[in-house]
Amino acid sequence: MPSQVNFRAALITGATSGLGRAIAMELGRRGTFIHALGRRAELLDELVAELPSGGAPYAVDVTDSAALRGAIHRADQGHGDATGPLDLVIANAGIAENGIESADDADAASQVLAVNAIAASATIEYAKDLMLPRGQGHLCAISSLAGTRGLPGAPAYCASKAALSTYVEALRFRLHGSGVTITDVQPGFIKTAMTDKNDFPMPFLMELDVAARRTVNALCKAKPPATLRYPRRLAWPLRLAAKTAPGWAWQRALGSKR
Repeated sequence: MPSQVNFRAALITGATSGLGRAIAMELGRRGTFIHALGRRAELLDELVAELPSGGAPYAVDVTDSAALRGAIHRADQGHGDATGPLDLVIANAGIAENGIESADDADAASQVLAVNAIAASATIEYAKDLMLPRGQGHLCAISSLAGTRGLPGAPAYCASKAALSTYVEALRFRLHGSGVTITDVQPGFIKTAMTDKNDFPMPFLMELDVAARRTVNALCKAKPPATLRYPRRLAWPLRLAAKTAPGWAWQRALGSKR
């Protein structure tokens, strides 16, 4: 059995910027045709023009369930004679509180949860329903190490990523033995336009191309991991804290006196 696999056709949400765009380019360099989903049509067109192995743009707001489902179904039908059905779907679209222009914290939290948890799980479900009858395919959710424990400044973001990781873990039971697999990717801090807005320390900040290669290398393994956490220097302390540190100690360690 080969140690690496090559995907013929992949769909990626949130493909116009950040990690989604970098993953699209990395997969494209490995011969994958990319079905790129995003809200900004002009950025999608720029991406598709640069993709090494071709691609198709889908200007879609992932919170529009009907539009999202329609785009995934169209992508699964292939692109002329260039590709076959989707064999990889990556639910990557995500936002944080610091990227929302809203004076209402409740509204901002609702938007973050709608994109990062509800739309991401819908992406996986729509793709899963197409892959299961074929008995093959790989699903991927881009969650975050921020879902390990609550972090200051981004309560909705942390909650949304924790929800997504738990969803993936539970869904894995349903997929067992079906031929369809799923990976939960939990990155730490990556240098993107979103993290550029953060006003707090970001330990072990990673370059975008490094994170993209690490993600794609894992997904292309013949037996991809159930969960991919990186960088390890941040992942392991957070996991240890999640298992051992009581709430008061965690809050005190991060600067809260309560």
